[in-house]
Amino acid sequence: MSLFISALGPSLEAFIKFKHSIGIQYSASVQWYLKSLDRYNFEHGNSPVLCKSLVVGWSIERSEHSNSKRGYWISPVREFGRYLQCMGDSDAYILESPVSRNSYRPEVYLLSNSEIQRFFKECDSYVLRKKTPGRPYVYPALYRFLYCCGARCGEARHLRCENVHLNDGYLDILQSKGHRDRRLFLSDELISYLKDYDSAIGICFPEREYFFPSPSGNVISESSVPFNFRKIWLAAGLKRDGKVKPRPYDFRHHFACANIARWSKEGKNVMSMLPYLMRYMGHSSIEKTYYYIHLIPDYFGNYAVATESLENLLPEVESYEI
Repeated sequence: MSLFISALGPSLEAFIKFKHSIGIQYSASVQWYLKSLDRYNFEHGNSPVLCKSLVVGWSIERSEHSNSKRGYWISPVREFGRYLQCMGDSDAYILESPVSRNSYRPEVYLLSNSEIQRFFKECDSYVLRKKTPGRPYVYPALYRFLYCCGARCGEARHLRCENVHLNDGYLDILQSKGHRDRRLFLSDELISYLKDYDSAIGICFPEREYFFPSPSGNVISESSVPFNFRKIWLAAGLKRDGKVKPRPYDFRHHFACANIARWSKEGKNVMSMLPYLMRYMGHSSIEKTYYYIHLIPDYFGNYAVATESLENLLPEVESYEI
């Protein structure tokens, strides 16, 4: 019976067999790390390639669940990557050192309008396939909130009912990144949708504390938002591989880019609008909002001409999580 369950299983088995053939008997703890990587892969897209995002994501999880700073799990996974490259898999990633959440910055993926439409169409049916309290209501509303407001995932997860004022058309994000507060005004369409959602979820959890509760009525776990996003994305038949790794956070990137492109199309002064976007998104500085100016020409072709005169005025910034 195989030790492994993911698409990397055959390669992992061949790797262990190779190590045994040259006299290296991996201990139970070493095999446990490889099985952990295998399980993580199975639960996060089941990639047949040992890609960077897979290895780094797993390493972050291991770092957060270990009190050791030495990273004993690095060696077998590094050796696995080297083995795959020696076997001709040039795409295999070799992990060189432990990775922390703060040091890893995923690449931005700009969602297209057609991808977003297909995602939400699938989302509305996907949530009905498992009978969990509140599930048919929470995830469709939470992802729409991320899409419509460009909020961070943690802000959605920790949003309390007492800070949502739908009758007045706004909600308050308190103590977010950098311990900053801000008020988000909502569109009429989103207000109407969230009112219907609030009525439906209120029947499931009449005294809930969080606006988007977990099945137990508490705060949604950090892992469940990206986990369900991946499941819905794949169920919709959308592309996800070693290079394309969409995340819920990419709704935030789309929100910023779509607004900037819309202002440009409407003939508005984009530079004068950026401070409003900065405040709405909760950026600590205008430089972090400028970042999206550099992303847009790759996504909105006609915007490159509109911003050509601004190119020398905009500072270069790192692609860190903003």
